[in-house]
Amino acid sequence: MLAIIGAVMLIDRQMAGAISGTVLYLFPLPMVFYAAKYGWKNSLAVLAALFALLFMLGTPQSIFYVGMEAVIGTVYGAGIYSGTDNRRILIRTILMSVVLEIMALFVFSAFFGYDMTAELNEYKTLFSSMFQATGAEPGMAVNLDSMIRNIFIVSIVLTGVLEGLITHFVSRMMLKRLHFKLPPSTPLWEYFPPKWSGYLGMAGFAAFYWSIARPLSEELYQNIMQGFGMIGVFYLAAFGFIGILVVVPRVWPSTRKWIGIPAVLLLLTSAPLIAIFGFLYITTDIHQRVLKGGMTNASEN
Repeated sequence: MLAIIGAVMLIDRQMAGAISGTVLYLFPLPMVFYAAKYGWKNSLAVLAALFALLFMLGTPQSIFYVGMEAVIGTVYGAGIYSGTDNRRILIRTILMSVVLEIMALFVFSAFFGYDMTAELNEYKTLFSSMFQATGAEPGMAVNLDSMIRNIFIVSIVLTGVLEGLITHFVSRMMLKRLHFKLPPSTPLWEYFPPKWSGYLGMAGFAAFYWSIARPLSEELYQNIMQGFGMIGVFYLAAFGFIGILVVVPRVWPSTRKWIGIPAVLLLLTSAPLIAIFGFLYITTDIHQRVLKGGMTNASEN
């Protein structure tokens, strides 16, 4: 495992960090494999040797990223070794990936000269250019600085969530091919939240668009409303995306193999509509009817 990581780090240095900057979610895999086979206690020595190797071969950025990803991989593999529930492993991986992204923001700002203010100003310039090009100038009603700052923070959290999901799915796929004994995977349709969370998400959805149309005079309350609103929108959109993948193939089985592509395109281009469908998916009986075959029978009739 150490030889594999060492070789990749040497190649990464020659490519100016292109590997660690683009396929970061693959770096936990060596420690996932090792910890899944030998447990976390036997993996600590390997993890310590890996950090020593990183200090010899890596750049400051790769030392931080690859080292933290190796820790995530060790925790993930240890969960597989001990037979931990699949959902708990997934949630643990996502939380650690989110913490990693937040830590990276402050570490890079403090030690590597990363200027967060300058980047936010660049986003502001980009947004202003987009508004002017489309003729949708927000004017004085929208606090662009506040909105961009909130979007920036939420995007960091979502990046961590996405990295955790990719790490989980890639690890399971590779471990399955290597014939490891894995905890049973949770079917997609079993990821169904309580109804009250749908109403809470819709409250955030409404708060987000209200904060844009009628900003509050107090910046603190405006930031809280926009942050809560963006979380609500993304939450509903996520379950709207899951709802499409669950409902559409059940109603029209012929779409099972290709529904993922249009679902992703809809999520990227029409997130508010997907969020509204997510609200309906959570708060109505669509999910239960699909699992019982009610909507399938109705479409056939």
